[in-house]
Amino acid sequence: MASNNQPSEAEDISIGLMSTKILEIIFDYALNKFDDCRDRLEAGRSKFISVLNNFVRRDARIDMCLPAFPFKSANKVYKAFGFLPDKAEEIALARLHDMCRRIEEIYSPGAQLVIVSDGLVYNDLLSISDRHTWLYGQALREMATEKGFTNIAFSRLLDFVDFNLPKALDEIHYVANATNFRRFILNKFGNDDLDVDQLIATDEDTRLTYQGYRRFLMSDLRYIFTLGGSRTSNSYKRETKYLAKQMLVRGYAFAGAIKQSFPNHLRLSIHQSTGEHKVSMSLLNTKTGFTTPWHCSVALMADGEWMSAPMGDFKENPRMKIINENGRPSYFREMAEEEFQEEERRMAKRQNGFWIMSMDGLEVEH
Repeated sequence: MASNNQPSEAEDISIGLMSTKILEIIFDYALNKFDDCRDRLEAGRSKFISVLNNFVRRDARIDMCLPAFPFKSANKVYKAFGFLPDKAEEIALARLHDMCRRIEEIYSPGAQLVIVSDGLVYNDLLSISDRHTWLYGQALREMATEKGFTNIAFSRLLDFVDFNLPKALDEIHYVANATNFRRFILNKFGNDDLDVDQLIATDEDTRLTYQGYRRFLMSDLRYIFTLGGSRTSNSYKRETKYLAKQMLVRGYAFAGAIKQSFPNHLRLSIHQSTGEHKVSMSLLNTKTGFTTPWHCSVALMADGEWMSAPMGDFKENPRMKIINENGRPSYFREMAEEEFQEEERRMAKRQNGFWIMSMDGLEVEH
């Protein structure tokens, strides 16, 4: 029999079994694009089970946090439609919400995932404005509310800083304090003696994150820092390496801020990792390697499956149509063969004749 409010051996076993079931659900949504993904997940199992046990033992809601959804890619030429969330973000949020709902089906206290936007941590390094970072975050919150993703929550600047800000933060206060936020995070949680090169060489998680940064920076900034003049391909690679290391410095500081603000949450991540300290997640579970919605677009294929890829890849496919939502491009839809052939005939007629719009909105030959 348990004493002094300590669980009995049988209760400990029951708690562990429930935590294991919950973790297996979370693993279903983890990054799965590499041959050793399952092995990496297993590397942190004991730690993750311990975190989950703390919730299950108290019959408390499972709390998770995920630094993600910073802003749309800086590459609006080839990777993303614009600076606001689109169908890609909706699919990713729905996936995270579904994970929480599945946990609730087996564990009545349920689960909540807090999205910790790291947009203000890095946006200036990628030439993204503070205002666009704000607008992206606000639109994301509105999307979650509109779609009924009640298991998704969002952190606020007030969760990390202790200077005076209004509780109901507006755009002006956000933009006005963006630089103050970055300075506060670096001053309080940064490490002036941090040797980034040493970390990359000796810490596998840091190396994997650094490689990921370098890959996306090369493509994100190619139309901003264009080649020519004194900038060659080699110098551009050196410049993006420098930016990637600056992101590591800031990421190190922001990780400290997250740990202080969410010390008991199960830590999720969008980055490939060793799996020992955080669960690497796949936000877009498609057949491609594009798993983060802010770095790509999505297409609804003719067979009903969703595909993720850079916007430019889809635009090169003549079978793809751009679908608008809320008055702006949101995703692509692949035309089935019959529809595609009809579209080809329409395009041919347009090229060979003059078309006008009838009163009922249909195109007719003139």
